Amino acid sequence: MDWLLLLKCIAITVSGGIFIYWVPSLILDALYYKQRRHQPEQWKVQPDRWAPKRLAKEERQLGTLNMITVSMVSGVLYYHVKMGGFSMLYFDVAQYGWAYTITSTVAFFIVGDFSLYWAHRWMHRKVLYKFVHRFHHRFRTPSAFTAIASHPFETLTFQAITLAPIFIVPLHPGGVIAVLLYQHSVSLIDHSGIRFSMIFPWQGPAAFHDDHHTYFHVNFAQTIHWWDHLFGTWRCEELSYGEESFVEDQTGRPHAKRLSYTTGPIEGRSLARLKKRQKRRSQSDSQSKPDVSLEASS
Repeated sequence: MDWLLLLKCIAITVSGGIFIYWVPSLILDALYYKQRRHQPEQWKVQPDRWAPKRLAKEERQLGTLNMITVSMVSGVLYYHVKMGGFSMLYFDVAQYGWAYTITSTVAFFIVGDFSLYWAHRWMHRKVLYKFVHRFHHRFRTPSAFTAIASHPFETLTFQAITLAPIFIVPLHPGGVIAVLLYQHSVSLIDHSGIRFSMIFPWQGPAAFHDDHHTYFHVNFAQTIHWWDHLFGTWRCEELSYGEESFVEDQTGRPHAKRLSYTTGPIEGRSLARLKKRQKRRSQSDSQSKPDVSLEASS
């Protein structure tokens, strides 16, 4: 056992993990949540709601802990590969050719995302949701820091599912790293709470996953939102959702129109939600004010 090399591998992966978690999240936080806090109707998916300071602090602490944990696991795996331990990774593209390298990387992405969709649905089974996944759903107005703020068991489960293929089929590490960085970037954007639009046709806008945090047991896809279309878990307009309305309890629900996530409808729903909250607030304020005319007459 080369302990110095092991520590170096862990140091590289942990420092890299902290960087890709904190730096983009801080940039989004500074550009939107601080500089544009006074105009949420122009950019926020939920312009009428803000995370309490306590939860904002907790998600950063939990996210950091999880990133350190998964990065340490990656560091041990990195050391394992460098020491010649078993894996199906190959480092010379010529060994299998560019066609196989590209095809296998795309397959790694698609199969992995499909597996993560079902793993995410599995986390929404009643028992697992109650004791594991609910940690993540405490953050109902997510930010980029929410991306990895979940129960450590869930985080490690998703990591195991993602990395398992490197022990099963030949994969080039460059393709694996590219896919992992892309998935991480999408996760940050999806949880940002900012009305980012779709980058690729298979990728839903940020509002798609934001609705998962608002309505719970819908929109499970991690990156390829077509899975929700195929398996009937896309949020529908005529249906009501709640934390206790699990997927397995809705098998007999009638067919309903799927919600549109194009730019116009997203902005319209955000503004409508803000106007409703402002209306309720003004009504509450008017009811709490004393009737000055009655006081004067008395």
